[in-house]
Amino acid sequence: MSFWLILLIFIGGIIGGIISSIAGGASIVSYPVLLLSGVKPIFANITNHGALIFDYIGAIVSSLRELKGHWRTTIFYAISSLIGAIAGTYLLLAFPAKIFEHVVPILLMISGFLFIFGKKENKKETVENHKELPWFLVAIIMILMGCYTGYFGGANGVIVLAALQYMTTEDFLTNNAIKNVICGCGNLIAFVVFVFRAPIYWEQGIILAIGMLIGGYLGPKMLRHASVQIIKIVVGSLAFIQAIYFFITAY
Repeated sequence: MSFWLILLIFIGGIIGGIISSIAGGASIVSYPVLLLSGVKPIFANITNHGALIFDYIGAIVSSLRELKGHWRTTIFYAISSLIGAIAGTYLLLAFPAKIFEHVVPILLMISGFLFIFGKKENKKETVENHKELPWFLVAIIMILMGCYTGYFGGANGVIVLAALQYMTTEDFLTNNAIKNVICGCGNLIAFVVFVFRAPIYWEQGIILAIGMLIGGYLGPKMLRHASVQIIKIVVGSLAFIQAIYFFITAY
């Protein structure tokens, strides 16, 4: 690879890592970057799964303050998500790449919509007036989220975060930190399955991972000083733009 292509992947990793760790949707940057480097669509998705692991490592380390006191709930969510992620990886490997290319723009459009028009944070809502969902229903929801992570992964943080906004009374920062653990575990197990079932583009993946590690660590720190609503609108808009691009190329 040329120096400029390496630099592009690295910068794409940083930007994608920041986007993912503050809300979700790193793949709207990292996925196209991998395609530009010559990686085929379905393998770009798989390689991206591996790089995202380092994004979430950086984000979790940077979000330890928000995760304090929430580890028990977070672990339950993560375990449920892991089950779904395993199923999602096998679904991805079972379908032809052409089908995957046609599904991408639809998933991105849904992600962008949920990000911008999802439930707004209600600061007046309290634990007393919030009806908690039964544990088995929460587990089912997280399994479905994990399945999505294993199958596509693109903007999976968007969907998980949207679900958490409806399921919990925690503020955006806390839900975002929990989301990083859930998605990190899902990407890890999905990538482990992929390693034994499909080729990985290690050269591009390692460069992207280094950038994502940096971006993932910076994201939560930046989020503490930024407008949550503006972040949602910006990232959601990027998801729409990418959805239009992939729709044109696929159809």
